[in-house]
Amino acid sequence: MLQQGLINPFDLESKHLNRLVKLGIYLPDNYTSLYKHHVIIAFDGQDFSQLGQLHRSYEKLYAADVIERAIIVYVHYPDVKTRKKEYHPDSPDKQQMIKFVVSELMPYIDQNFATLKTGNARLLMGDSLAASLSLSVILSYPMNFSRALLLSPMISETIIEEFVTSETSHIDLYHVIGKEEHSFKLMSGEKADFLTPNQAFHERLVSAGVTTYYEELDGGHTWKTWKPQLDSVLKYFLSK
Repeated sequence: MLQQGLINPFDLESKHLNRLVKLGIYLPDNYTSLYKHHVIIAFDGQDFSQLGQLHRSYEKLYAADVIERAIIVYVHYPDVKTRKKEYHPDSPDKQQMIKFVVSELMPYIDQNFATLKTGNARLLMGDSLAASLSLSVILSYPMNFSRALLLSPMISETIIEEFVTSETSHIDLYHVIGKEEHSFKLMSGEKADFLTPNQAFHERLVSAGVTTYYEELDGGHTWKTWKPQLDSVLKYFLSK
């Protein structure tokens, strides 16, 4: 039995990834099976729960009667190497992670919790590579997942190709990037420019008529820049 008001650790066996996937399932204090809930899936779950405190933003806004009911599922990665393998937009293993989300994770959530089973009631969240993964999921399955928060995603040619060949009329994005992300150090020690590709991708979204909120933030590729956005994100997608 999962406890309400807490992040409950849970291991989900994945045949596609050939491993146990560690989750953190947050059920709000007011959770009841009498009402259907939106579903928020946050990749890089450790960061969204510990650094972003996403569930605390939800609690505050729901208590103020600002947003709809939702549950939050934090998806944790086991190590940096696995994260890169399963999240990087150009990695072939990304497809196995997408299959896990669509055919294993989402069915588990819908079978065990009172959820709204429509694409516009499912919100994917990610930062950096996890944002790229969120984008790839909705570009691959826009009818299953149509909403995503993109915190400084890595935009590669693979992402562009996915976008060009996808049905995008149903998707809705909240897309932000730091103004200082024209040059920052990756974990590998290399320098990267995330700002310019994100600016170009936003222009492409606008040209295609995709529903999107876009902002360039003061700051860099850090949670200090991203965390203040979470209240606005929840209100954007879940406002009553």
